[in-house]
Amino acid sequence: MYEQFLENYKKKSFVKILVINTKFLGDLIVSTPGLKALREKNPDSEIVLIARKGYEDTLRNNPNINRIIPFDFSVKKKNLFSRISAEIKFIRQIRKEKFDVVISLHPGDRIAFLALFSKAKIRVAPRKQSFNFLFNVSVDVEEDSISYLDYYNELISAYTKESIKGRTEFFVNEQDNIWTEEFLSKNKIDKDDLVIGIHPGASEPTKIWPSEKFAELIQKLVLIGRTKIILIAGPNEEKVVDSIFSKANNENLFVYKSKDVNRTAALIRKCSLFISNDTGTRHLSVALKTPVIALMPDDNLKCWNFYDDTDSHFVLIGKRFFPEKEMPFLGSINVDEVFDKVKEVMKR
Repeated sequence: MYEQFLENYKKKSFVKILVINTKFLGDLIVSTPGLKALREKNPDSEIVLIARKGYEDTLRNNPNINRIIPFDFSVKKKNLFSRISAEIKFIRQIRKEKFDVVISLHPGDRIAFLALFSKAKIRVAPRKQSFNFLFNVSVDVEEDSISYLDYYNELISAYTKESIKGRTEFFVNEQDNIWTEEFLSKNKIDKDDLVIGIHPGASEPTKIWPSEKFAELIQKLVLIGRTKIILIAGPNEEKVVDSIFSKANNENLFVYKSKDVNRTAALIRKCSLFISNDTGTRHLSVALKTPVIALMPDDNLKCWNFYDDTDSHFVLIGKRFFPEKEMPFLGSINVDEVFDKVKEVMKR
């Protein structure tokens, strides 16, 4: 009976759809094939995304989304009265929107109640969560059990009722392209140069290849004719990048301290090759069709290694190390191994 209701509801010419994804950069990019499929199925509908505050600009140029609403997790740090007041205010904001459909791309108690109070007729979410009874379309998918590409696609296809395929996408606007050209010109990086981007940071220390190895790799790379290296520092990664820059100490090495993911994307798109730990810029590179060499821990492959050579995505696998008196790190990948992979990829 509910399936029939769902089919009849989707026949409406205009539907307001709310998609909730309050994860981070990589998750937002990996959800883009699903968002595209949702738009193709609902070309005249309004599709709104709730994203974590600080990441609301990530998909601002994506044509499959009409608007983005930031979700502020910092309210959890407020006192009880202020927190309740902020939560109620946000719920009222969503309720006023009068969404017809809510699709939550991950479990969460706050999200479950937000979906309920939105008064949306159709509420989709993963089945395995504390308040799954607040949703009326529960999907048998679980985080960390399958690839996250399949995970997001299955949640959205529970509403579209069609299988979802296709590449991840990222869109760069003309303003950011102009900024990138100015950055390259200022640093005397020409169109005939071999430009290699490197992002040596990550959200977890155990996914970070040691900075001294990055410095040693750079010293090898700059010996290749007309090679320019751009080191990219994400938020709170300036010290790591500065350390690598001082160790490598080469006139063909440049630094960009990122404040805007869209400018970072425009810069990555100008690179002939990108080298990254297992972090959001890896997914950004694939979405931009820039060849990427990813340094990944061996225990993270099932959920996150879903690209292949056809995506110009090449993986070198390491292990997480937890020294007693040192910072955890990604190890067992040597510099020559990465350098050889760079030469192999560039020959392609």
